[in-house]
Amino acid sequence: MKAVPVIFFAILVFGILAFLGWIGFSFYQQGQGPALEATTKPVFSTRTPKAFANSSTLVPSTVVRSLTPTVLVESKSNPVPDKKSTPVSAEVGCGESGAWNILILGSDYSEMLGKKGSDLTRMLRADFDNKRVIIFAFPRDLWVDTDGIGFENPQIYAARLGTVYYEGRLRSLQFAELDTMVDGTRMTSRVLSKDFSLNTDHYITLDLSDLGSMIDAIGGLPIFIPKKISYPGNEIVINEGQQILDGLHVMTYARALPDSDFDRISRNDLILEALRKKILDPTVYIKIPELYKKYKKNVATDLSLEQITHLACLIKNIPTASIIMEGVKPEWTTRGPQNSLLWSKPDVVNRLRELGLIQ
Repeated sequence: MKAVPVIFFAILVFGILAFLGWIGFSFYQQGQGPALEATTKPVFSTRTPKAFANSSTLVPSTVVRSLTPTVLVESKSNPVPDKKSTPVSAEVGCGESGAWNILILGSDYSEMLGKKGSDLTRMLRADFDNKRVIIFAFPRDLWVDTDGIGFENPQIYAARLGTVYYEGRLRSLQFAELDTMVDGTRMTSRVLSKDFSLNTDHYITLDLSDLGSMIDAIGGLPIFIPKKISYPGNEIVINEGQQILDGLHVMTYARALPDSDFDRISRNDLILEALRKKILDPTVYIKIPELYKKYKKNVATDLSLEQITHLACLIKNIPTASIIMEGVKPEWTTRGPQNSLLWSKPDVVNRLRELGLIQ
């Protein structure tokens, strides 16, 4: 969940660059990464992907029924929606019409070694016609059905939602880290479609290892802290009140789990709004080219720079009241296997439908 602020940081970095003409127009209209179409059937490889080369173990921490080598295979029963269906128009709402469901995932390398997988799983709905943004948070510990999505050799029938991203990267035959991030995203998208009836039009996946330096690069984050908090095993204490947090303290505030993952989601919502205000400060704009060059390696997305520009326009120009942040509620969950959370499908799916994320 700590990644939420960086989502909009990345969107605005790319968007402002597009406005300033730092890129050619044809490149401006091209997606930055591959769409989440089903993968082609791979040839078995015994190579260890670069992203996991230093891991002490490659044994999944989920329910398995085989110990044969892991391979990512094509899922025939749960294809990921084709991004070509995404509506594009220059007539309404910052150059677009209709709405997009954008899957947002994030994790850093150190957490991948701990097999936590995605530390952030949110679906952002950008509604250009009604000029609003909805962000729905999914706790990483939700227990999900993974049967049939492509986890074979070993077969995985159920897992925590955050771990799906880890398993997707683990099975990737790619060596470039951004490519393994896309494979992890693809599997998470399939699970959201299978378990929540939630389709993905686009994705933004973030490597958060440089989150602290990103915050420092924009001069820290002014934010009001409603309650004193600390991170277990860390001597840092963040006191209540208005203050400017540097990168280390933002990471501590975002990661702290003295209460629950649900409370951490709420803290990240505060960070999100604080960063949105910070990014809109004109003094930050002059740093955009430098920041883009430094951090573009941390973001995998199929959005073109043109689409990112339109999304940045929407986020920048709508009032705070039109940004709706919700998520799975604690009362919809109970404790499940492997310290996971079982969840009420009627409650979650009905709310997703009410918010317009499910059509």
